[in-house]
Amino acid sequence: MTETKVETIVINKKQENKQIDFEKLMFANLAKLIRRDLNDNKQANSTFNRKFKKTDVMDWLENPLRYEKKLRDLSRFLLHSSSHYKRIIDYFATIPTFDYVVNMYNQTDYSIKNKDIVLKKYIETINLLEIMNIKHEFLRLLSRAWVDDVVYGYEYSTKNSYFIDILDPDYCAISSIEDGALNYSFNFQYFDKNPEQLERFSDEFQQKYKLYKQSSKKYKWQELDSKKTICIKISDTDYSIPPLAGIFEEIYSLYDYKDLQLSKTELENYLLLIAKMPYQKDTSKENAFALSLDKAIEFYELMQNNLHPGIGSVLSPFDSIEPVNLKKKEGDLDTVTLAENSLYNAAGIPKTIFNSDKATGAALTKAIINDEAMVFKIVRQFERWLNRKLKDEIKKVNFKVTFLDITKYNRDEVINSYKEATTLGVPCKLLYCASLGMTPSDVMNSLILENDVLNITDNFIPLQSSHTMSSRDGGGRPKKSEGELQPSSEGTIERDDNNPDNRK
Repeated sequence: MTETKVETIVINKKQENKQIDFEKLMFANLAKLIRRDLNDNKQANSTFNRKFKKTDVMDWLENPLRYEKKLRDLSRFLLHSSSHYKRIIDYFATIPTFDYVVNMYNQTDYSIKNKDIVLKKYIETINLLEIMNIKHEFLRLLSRAWVDDVVYGYEYSTKNSYFIDILDPDYCAISSIEDGALNYSFNFQYFDKNPEQLERFSDEFQQKYKLYKQSSKKYKWQELDSKKTICIKISDTDYSIPPLAGIFEEIYSLYDYKDLQLSKTELENYLLLIAKMPYQKDTSKENAFALSLDKAIEFYELMQNNLHPGIGSVLSPFDSIEPVNLKKKEGDLDTVTLAENSLYNAAGIPKTIFNSDKATGAALTKAIINDEAMVFKIVRQFERWLNRKLKDEIKKVNFKVTFLDITKYNRDEVINSYKEATTLGVPCKLLYCASLGMTPSDVMNSLILENDVLNITDNFIPLQSSHTMSSRDGGGRPKKSEGELQPSSEGTIERDDNNPDNRK
């Protein structure tokens, strides 16, 4: 009797252990049977995070003097990989138009008595500036400066051509100031790493490289000829840091939110099918499935192999499962939009420049004024450098270049201002022509071509002006520009309230 009881206990334990093993196996297999799990569709890390880790960038920003090169590399990388960053760079770099006039200064009796010489020197000056094509060359320099904070250029010119070569900032450093313009030194170790480049550089580099080879310690850094170099810096710091480094964190956040939103969109469209294992009827026994686990798995796999990638499946022993709605509510905030707003706010520019939703012309015009004032400070650097160059190039008569405080945003306002001044006898006709985008050479050549060659003034009949036309002919008060309109006036125009058909 005792032995029988012992045997029964042993058998029951074996059955219990077998049941436990079966349950473990079943749930282990069920865990493996979750196909196309939500976590399985992992978004690849952002390109920014793979190449430049956000934590590293934050460390660099804390010590920009030590990590100048890394911050420049990141800025260049973002320029090509982030459309937002590129648009902001282009916005600041293209604000100024570099329209200019050439005037005399330090007037003496010599310039009054020798008008022919003054005219000759004036023509020499404007021809030099025309060959330099400063509007194009300065735009190239300014675009690079907004990426690296500082741009180092070296001039190459012939009688009829001009070009500024932009040097690698990793091998350049500001070394002095001459007549208000920056000079810089060059690290001639550059040619140790790039010996094939030496031939394309000017004789000055080749000669100074020979000195460096004689004494690398003494001539490693050598200041280049100030008559051939140009250096423009955006920030006022003693070291170089990308001017828009303050928005690097916002750029990372923006793309993190984009990845998150993409994942949320996929989750919102995700469909999960639950395949319930049938139980035997009329039994109270636990785990009394109507078919074996192997057979259930076989049919389950037949089903899941034919599902769309956007549909997941799971084999479950549960009678009911509570659904989870992954769709966001209508009132939820758009995190990407919030991140974009934070990005533009950190850059200090109005988002309405790139997206004009809910923006008034007057508000936008006023928002741009601060950006224009900041850019004009940089334009003054170009002006100082160019006038230093004219002192060396043009003798006897002193000429200077003055860049107009004009941008693509305030051009109409400046044109109207100079136009009104010229009608009152103010000597600013050259300024008026410059505001129209004409260079001094364009003005002089157009006068000769129109008046002396084509006789346009004699053959063309002047157009009627608004002062000589009635209101029916299209005369009357000129329309205001967007910048002059008040928000209420803009609403009136949009609704066309002045149309008689719209009046009650």
